[in-house]
Amino acid sequence: MKITAIREKTVSLASGLRNAGIAYDAMTASAVVVEADGGALRGLGFDSVGRYGHGALLRERFVPRLRDAAPGALLDGDGLIDPAAAWRAMMANEKPGGHGERAGAVGVLDMALWDLRARQRGEPAWRTIAGYFGCEGAPTVAVYGTGGHYGADAADTGPLCASLAEARGRGFRTFKIKIGGAPLETDLARVEAALEIAGPGALALDTNGVWDPETAAGWLAALADYDLAWIEEPVSPLDYAGLADIAGRFPVPIGTGENLFSFDDARNLQRHGGLRPDRDLLQFDISLSYGLPEYVRMVDCFTAKGWSPRRFAPHAGHVLALHTVAALGLGMAEVALDAALPIGGLPGGAVVEDGRVTLPDAPGFGIEEMPALHACFAGLLA
Repeated sequence: MKITAIREKTVSLASGLRNAGIAYDAMTASAVVVEADGGALRGLGFDSVGRYGHGALLRERFVPRLRDAAPGALLDGDGLIDPAAAWRAMMANEKPGGHGERAGAVGVLDMALWDLRARQRGEPAWRTIAGYFGCEGAPTVAVYGTGGHYGADAADTGPLCASLAEARGRGFRTFKIKIGGAPLETDLARVEAALEIAGPGALALDTNGVWDPETAAGWLAALADYDLAWIEEPVSPLDYAGLADIAGRFPVPIGTGENLFSFDDARNLQRHGGLRPDRDLLQFDISLSYGLPEYVRMVDCFTAKGWSPRRFAPHAGHVLALHTVAALGLGMAEVALDAALPIGGLPGGAVVEDGRVTLPDAPGFGIEEMPALHACFAGLLA
């Protein structure tokens, strides 16, 4: 087997959605296709959300390193693509530290390589990933539905409630909405309306890291009487001391990590973030964190200190994350409730039953079975 072509493009994710930190009116992402043996096999990779596309880095550094690798250097002993060997080739001559945007460029290619390997083996990606890393894996995983972005009128809870009610009818039992981008009184009304549908302990709130510790403390005090599933990124992602302060003062579970993109950052979070293994969630984004080889190191960093894999819930509602949760036995997967979004919905018509979903048995990640996501590859599959 030999890689014979790699194609990439920048995809628009523009929408009217916004959270407390950013708007999506100009958001982009990268889609890549890795072809082997003249197109006989293809692997598809898609970026995460919130960090824009990586086209220049892909074209100038990482695609050429894969394309120029010596014959056989990217294969395992069975002649299959070896994503870890490809990862090492991509990272050749890259200095340690200063991870930045290159982590996403490598991550989107890594996803395509896992998709390719799974198709070579004729099996779903979760099974390929589990076997590669020596895990048992299982196709049924817990999921939660994410949405609740701000619309034109933050005080109008009608669209928010309609979305959550529809998701509950589809089988979701845990939900996440955005807060922190409107006045406290407005957001408290949104929380109360959402809790009416979600129920106690089933609603998470995502602040997208816009608060300083003092502001976070004020909001969390105002939220103290609500029974919440978790509060996400209550302070800036790299403010480990601020996070430790909040964790030491408020019992509500914390979710964090989606804006940390390397083993180095994960280790600093473990050492200095004050997180609590009995309740907090680790939400590193696989596609933005150099892909699976680095992500597994990040998981190991915490499990070596006594954390359960069930405390991991990777960010983004991404099909890569969904399969990885199944492969590694992690806690839960995020699902974007709006199937019209490129990373929204579930592959292959998978159905949520009482907060859990069973992945279909199609080879790879199942991108072809997600119409909005598959459309992002238009022009790359010739």
